Amino acid sequence: MTGNGRRVRRGIAATVLVGVLGAGAAACGDDSADSAGGSPAGLTAVLGTVSEADAGAVLTYTDVTATRRLVKQDEKLYGGLATYGIPEVAQAGYENRPLKDTHGFDENDVTTALQVGSDRWRLTGGFDVDAVTEGMKKLGYTESATDGGALLKDPKGGQVAVSASVRSLSLSPDTPPPALAAPEKSVADDPAYQAVARCVGDATYYATFYGKGGENRTPDVTLYAIGATAKADGTSRERLCALTVSAEGARRTADTLRSATASGERFAGATVDAGSGDTPMVTMEWANGPRTLPGDQNRTMQLPKLLMSGK
Repeated sequence: MTGNGRRVRRGIAATVLVGVLGAGAAACGDDSADSAGGSPAGLTAVLGTVSEADAGAVLTYTDVTATRRLVKQDEKLYGGLATYGIPEVAQAGYENRPLKDTHGFDENDVTTALQVGSDRWRLTGGFDVDAVTEGMKKLGYTESATDGGALLKDPKGGQVAVSASVRSLSLSPDTPPPALAAPEKSVADDPAYQAVARCVGDATYYATFYGKGGENRTPDVTLYAIGATAKADGTSRERLCALTVSAEGARRTADTLRSATASGERFAGATVDAGSGDTPMVTMEWANGPRTLPGDQNRTMQLPKLLMSGK
């Protein structure tokens, strides 16, 4: 990447707008320490790093370690995920310059990526703090200290925090990057997030939580997410899990999702279950393939649009 910090931010923002942020990957995510930097991996562990104040934000989780394996195994199916949920990787591709040279890290250093809303990211793995600091300073950022690491700011906007195991980014001059340390209270403490995360599965290689209590959400759904898992042979399946407010709401939600599974529709053959209990978990599951590539829902928003109010 060349140019000053403003050019870097502009390029990253453009990447977000066109939806090229890579989805991620874990053929087998877990809570064990990853060899890259000793940071815990797996969906549940990463949700534990998200402040409860961000419960309404869209959260996109990527297991970068597994994504690299999947892309190498089947580039035709998973090639669209090859930015690994890391905005700088996408920008480096446009610039055709090694990310390690410009930013002091690359995707090989990253274990997991988490996007929070539209302009914040938190990466875990193993980072050379000095190399990252020097890279950002060359891009016009100034260095200061923060709890557990270094904080780098662009006078024109944008902030990066880095420690030996976390690198976080905010494109906003007014919003700090995600904390290097896990918060005291996180979304993982919320029963709704716990239920949906269990439904999606901790071994997901990519998952997006579409925010709790969003204004555009159908009133029947409290929270929903879409996550993907892969088998050793490279086959991948995705599951939508929607926590609903009532049995009647679950029936309406299931009927809405079934409209996308009819013959000739993109999700033909997908299975939908309306769940049970007072607040049922509605699920929809389908196999990935040429028409339903992993991570497509982040780009097309076909299923999320069905769960928006008035749709």
